[in-house]
Amino acid sequence: MDLSKSANGEAPGPGPAPGTGAALSLPVVCRMLRTKTFFGTYTSTGEDWRTGDSTTAVYWCLDTMETAGPDDRLAHPHGCCPGRTCFKPELE
Repeated sequence: MDLSKSANGEAPGPGPAPGTGAALSLPVVCRMLRTKTFFGTYTSTGEDWRTGDSTTAVYWCLDTMETAGPDDRLAHPHGCCPGRTCFKPELE
């Protein structure tokens, strides 16, 4: 998985969903959120860690280095999004 930025400055998505031809819309998550699959996987399913769909992934916050953020709420893509008090958007 290539996490480098594209020409427009945004991280590229995984591309079209298999069999649909449509581009996936990835959720916006806090830049402090991490999981092991953030660094890439060897699967060809096109799944992206930001969807939070994995049943086995463990997420952590880079601010606390724990599974909870600075607000003591669980670090997970479904919760580490705009509107959370500790949310930090991607750097430009």
